[in-house]
Order: sequence, then structure tokens, then C-alpha cells
Amino acid sequence: MERGGQVALEDRQTGRQKVGSKTRWPNKRSVIIVVLLILVFVSSTSAVAGYIGYNAYHSELSLAQAGMQHLRSAITLLESLQKQPLAPQTVQRAQREFAGALSDTKALEAGLEQYSSIAGLAPVYGARLVAAFHLSAMAVDISQAGIGGCEMLSLALSRMGNPLKASASTHAMTNTDFTTLSNEYQAVSSSLKAAMNQAVLVQPGDVSFDAHLSKMLQTFQANIPTIRVALLQADQLFPALSTLLGISKPAQFLLEIMDSTELRPGGGFIGNYGIATVSGARLTSAHIRDVYLLDITFERAGHTIPYPPAYSWFAHYLAPSSWSLRNSNLDADFPTAAQYGELNFEREGGNVPLQGVIAITPSFIEHVLAITGPISVPEFHTTVTAQNLVSLIHFYQLGQAGSSLISSPNGQTSQRKYFTELLGEHLQTRVQQFSSVALAKFLQLAMSSLRTKDIQIYLNANTAENTLRSLQLDGSIQSPQGDHFFLVDTNVANDKANSFIVNNVHDQVTLDESGNAVHHTTITYAWTLAGKNYGNQLYQDYVRIYVPNGSTLSRQDGWQPFGTSKAFGSEVWTGFITLVRGQTRTITLQWSSHSVAKSGTNGWHYQYLLQRQAGIERGVALQIVLPSCATVTKKWGGLVSRDKQEAILNQSLTQDLNAGVAFTCT
Repeated sequence: MERGGQVALEDRQTGRQKVGSKTRWPNKRSVIIVVLLILVFVSSTSAVAGYIGYNAYHSELSLAQAGMQHLRSAITLLESLQKQPLAPQTVQRAQREFAGALSDTKALEAGLEQYSSIAGLAPVYGARLVAAFHLSAMAVDISQAGIGGCEMLSLALSRMGNPLKASASTHAMTNTDFTTLSNEYQAVSSSLKAAMNQAVLVQPGDVSFDAHLSKMLQTFQANIPTIRVALLQADQLFPALSTLLGISKPAQFLLEIMDSTELRPGGGFIGNYGIATVSGARLTSAHIRDVYLLDITFERAGHTIPYPPAYSWFAHYLAPSSWSLRNSNLDADFPTAAQYGELNFEREGGNVPLQGVIAITPSFIEHVLAITGPISVPEFHTTVTAQNLVSLIHFYQLGQAGSSLISSPNGQTSQRKYFTELLGEHLQTRVQQFSSVALAKFLQLAMSSLRTKDIQIYLNANTAENTLRSLQLDGSIQSPQGDHFFLVDTNVANDKANSFIVNNVHDQVTLDESGNAVHHTTITYAWTLAGKNYGNQLYQDYVRIYVPNGSTLSRQDGWQPFGTSKAFGSEVWTGFITLVRGQTRTITLQWSSHSVAKSGTNGWHYQYLLQRQAGIERGVALQIVLPSCATVTKKWGGLVSRDKQEAILNQSLTQDLNAGVAFTCT
């Protein structure tokens, strides 16, 4: 009737006739016939559109299903590279699948285009057609990105192969190669951005008729924030990659091989150092040598480096005459320690232009030995395994006669650390011979070791370092908005006792209704493990604890307190303990962090970050007690519910741990 009324209005405006002084209206029956004709036309158009939409949906469905199958196959092939990274044939197969997907989805897109004018008229299938327009465009963009990504992988594999193995310069990556990679990346980035723009225009309900399609769409939409961040990070990193990979000229990095049995804030005493050279995206050389050859030679020449005021405590305990490379990592914040390492290396005569610092703990080398198997060192008639690595190094370095200032037979290091240098050479040779499967394990180990801080990397290029920071792989001391706790030990006894000391932290956290957290924290050190300790038989530990700014310490027992300060966005409490073999020492702290549980529209949220110090493994027992009014609604980070007001965890702190609970309070 609304349409009929509109037609009648038009008739009054245009179709009326005047007879004399009167206006005569068209016959009422004629008006009704016109209205009916219009209604029939509109209904017929909708039906035809629905019919066409129905046929379009079914005629193009097979193309859509074929395209999706190609995409699934391509993604499965690329995922298999995690287990076999040096597989160019797998990349080629994935690229063919993406090409098949592109062919199908372009045909689908062209087929759907002819129905664009009637999509809005079809009552049911029209909505599906509109969704299909966006999805087909998205699939085209993803297929194009996949093809470009495979071309990048193929080029990288052809030039790099095993990046740990030096090869002839003809196989190294060139400036031309890198320009090609950069251009290809820009195309891939543009395609992914276009795909994401299409994806956000489709609602899950629009494709609910196809469970597989709906699931793929939801998975892609859920990953859009991650993809956007990854592209942003890659945009920032790419300009620095050419320098870091040694494309135009070799890139050199300071290697720090740490001894965690003599624990320092950065992961251990820096007993050996070296220069790792990367050229054409390949590791071309990496030799280590005794750090004393640099430090002591510098000192005996009459030179000294004064300690920064922040490290006067270290000079007080060990009283060395000069600061040095070996003692440069006196902060657990790796970017700070690495910059001091570079500075002291340069001060002591290191004249190599550096692109950054790479620090490695014995734990990483032990895990590498688990991949390589035993390594023979025929020069010393011995075989090294993951189990005897540290004890053999200490035996030949500290238990045998030798000098740090007498050159080794091969002239690469000192007489005292000749065994360590040879072991490094033999291990590097074995790694360069890795099979594809072994290399995959090694690369996975390297990535996980960045999380555990058994490998720490600092890059001088700000954009590259910012990328590490955004991924939380820079080894920095974090000071998040929520609650946090970071215990840092420093062995100031000049001994190798840390591998024989069992470390545990128990923290009972009680939250009140205002969001404050009261901590009852006990820290235990038990020198109970067997083994030969070289050096001082009295273990001495300078302890620092980092907690949220404004936290208050109401009780402290079991250590000699050395006051409070602020650093790295945190409150810092310091103290000192000693320990002898067979003894257990316990530090007890009662402290409060304020307003760390936050209230929102969905209830309360409490986040607790426990950070791991490189080079040491601690057991952590955490107990979170909520207010009596509370009920746990969600928990994460390994926490399990004991009841509706309590959550606990008990595990080894192998990496930074984000734990927390969400709860309601009634």
C-alpha cells in the first residue's frame, strides 16, 4: 500500500485532468491495476535475483572449494619447513599450490563480478554473494602473498642454504639479491594488507552455511592483529637487515661465552670472547679466545677503566684494579650490559667495528651437544658430552697447570684455555655439517634459547633492537604496569659454586579488595649438590630484587640489607648472603605492591610477571589468595585453582613467566 500511495500521489501530480473548474481524477480501477503491475514487477525481480544468486552460489562453489584446498595444502607444506628448513622442493610445491589457488580464486572473482548488480536484491543468496565478493578478493590477495613469500624463501635458500656453514662467495647473498628480496617483501606486505582489509568486511554469520570456510575466515580474522604487528616489525627491521647480514661488507659481532657457575647478573662470568663474522648472510668465522689476553694485557700496560658509580658494590667485594670486558655484565638488563661490553672491548684495544653483541650460556652449548652427539677432542684424547661439558672445561682450565698469558700452541688463545678453544672449533665443524633435520632442531633451539636467555642478542641498529624489544627478546629488565618480581644474584666470591646450589622462591600473594598485593616471599639457597668447586670455599652473593615502583618492604630477614634504590623503572632492594657447602640459607621478605589488581567492566584482573635471570634455574612456588568476596573466572601462566579464592603453581622458572587471574567480587 505504501507503493500504491506513492503512485497515487504521482498521479495526482501528473495525471489529473481539468474539466471546467473541476479536477477529474483517473479511474480508481486504473490506479489499482498500475499498483498491482508495479508490485508484480518488484516481486518478479526479487525472485529472478534469488534464482540467479542461487545458481551463482552453486556454480562458483566448486571453484571456491578448489581454491581453499590449494591454500590449505600450501600452508601445510610451509608448516613442514619447521622440521626440515633446507627443503627447496617443499617451497616449490607450496608455490605451485598458491599458484593453483590464485588461478581458481581469480576465476571465482571474475565469475562473481557478473552478479554484482543483483546481489542486493536476492533475499538470502544476495548476502552470500556480497560476502563471496570480499572472500574471493581476500583469497586472491593471500594467494599472491603466498607466491611472493615462496619466491623470497627460494631465493634465500639458494643463497644461504645452511647459514652456519661458510661457502664460496658465489653462493653468498648479494646486494642484487637483497634488493629483490626487499621488493618482493613490499609486494607481499601490500597483498596481506589488502587481504586483511577485505576480511574485516565479512561477518562470520555471512558464511555460516560452510563450516570449513567459516573456520578459515575466523582464524584469519583472529590473526589480523598479529599479522599487522609482524608487518610493522618487518618494515622497521628490513632497512637494517642488509648491514646485519653482511651483504655489502662483512658484519661482526662481539661473542661473549659466559660461565654460569660463576654467576653474574647478565648470565655468568665472561671467560671467553670472540668475533663472529657474517658475510652474505652466512656465518664465515667465529673464534673464541681467553678474555684475560685482552683484559690483563691492558692492565699490565698501566691502563685502568674506572667503575661506574652504579657498580661500586662490585669493586668493593672483588676489588679488581680496573673494570674490564670480563666484568662488564653487572646488570641483568642485557642492552645495558652489552653496551658496556662493547665499550670496554673498544677501550682495551678491540679495533673491530661491531654490529652488536651475542652472549651464550653453557646451557645452550649443552643443548647443542644433545643434537650433535659427543664431540671428540683428539688433541686432549677426550670426548665431550652434554653431561661432562662444564666439568671438563673447568678441569683443563683450572685443574691443570697453565697460564692465561702464555699463548696456546695454535696461537688462537691462552695455554690455560686451549682445550675450550679446540672444543669450540670441533663443535662448530660438526654444526656446519648438520643435516636438514638437525639444522631444524638447532634453529628451534636457538629461538627457544632467546626466550630462556641462554642466548642474548643486542643489535646496535636501533630499528633492529626495537624489533627485539617489541618481541620481548632483548633480555631487558621489564617494569610492566601490573605486579612483578625479579631476583638477581651476583657471585662475588671468585669461585665456581653456582652449579651446586639449589635455588627456590616461594611467594604467597594475598590480594585485598582495593587491588593491593601483600607478598610473603621466601628465597632459599641450598649448597647440597656434589661437585668440585674451584676457588673460594665460601660462596658470597650480592642480591638485588626488582619490584614495582612504590612497593613497600615491611620485613626482611636472612640477609644483610644494603638499602634501596630505583633502576629500570623499578624499586630495587639489595642485600648480601654467604653460604658454605652443605648449608641452606633463607631470605624472608614481607612486602606490598599497591593497586596492582585492576577493576574493569568484567571484574578484576591481576597480572604477575616473574622474570628469569640468565644462567640460573630456580624453582618457583606461587600462591595467589583472592579476597573472601572473590571467585576465579580465568587464570593463566600455569596457575591452577585450589578453590574459588586461590590459585597456585609450582614449576621451574626457565623463562620469564606471566601468570595471573581474573575474578569477580560480590
